Amino acid sequence: MAGEITILGSAVLTLLLAGYLAQQYLPLPTPKVIGIDLGTTYCSVGAFLPGTGKVKVIPDESGHNSIPSMVSFTETDIHVGYDGLELADSNPQNTIYDAKRFIGKIFTQEELETEISRYPFKVLNNNGTAEFSVISNGTITVSPEYIGSRLLLKLKKMAEDYFGMPVSNAVISVPAEFNLRQRNCTVQAANLAGLKILRVINEPTAAAMAYGLHKADVVNVLVIDLGGGTLDVSLLNKQGGMFLTRAMA
Repeated sequence: MAGEITILGSAVLTLLLAGYLAQQYLPLPTPKVIGIDLGTTYCSVGAFLPGTGKVKVIPDESGHNSIPSMVSFTETDIHVGYDGLELADSNPQNTIYDAKRFIGKIFTQEELETEISRYPFKVLNNNGTAEFSVISNGTITVSPEYIGSRLLLKLKKMAEDYFGMPVSNAVISVPAEFNLRQRNCTVQAANLAGLKILRVINEPTAAAMAYGLHKADVVNVLVIDLGGGTLDVSLLNKQGGMFLTRAMA
């Protein structure tokens, strides 16, 4: 009898030790989809970890949970995020930021002139769409979609480095006021970065779901998004577990 108890105790200890070692040394649960916030001033990427019930916001190589939405062009390279931010003062005419303000949008010449008066880099009018002129091994012209793709490529690499595996599927959030063209151009930017976008979700809806309000006993939700580029207020109405945007300003 004592021998059986000893064997049973050893088995329990072995299982506990195996569980501890699994938590410490086995690979992280691998997500099938990453979530991306391509912000006006900062970007971030996260993933729901299967089996844990938790969402992990993925840091960059320096431990930052978000990166500046900046892309800086030099003669030899393209610098993204904090690397781009470091060059913003010394290389202002070739450091692009706020590209989200331009992506997929059609401007009149007057609207574009008003918009670009705030920026040190050169913005061109290409039949109503904005393009950026930068110097990188000669003068080149790049689109807002290309700038977005460089940011998304950085976020994709952050996720791949964290999980140690390729990542290709993503859900991306956009402002509720984005029209179909702006949404399509955002998806195009993701495709350029090698990402397949499974769903485009409104930012207020994403915020409400992040706090679990789609499972709470609520009908109307007011979402205040104090963003780096704009202050957005959205009124959401929950119907059948889904949020519909009723009004925004």
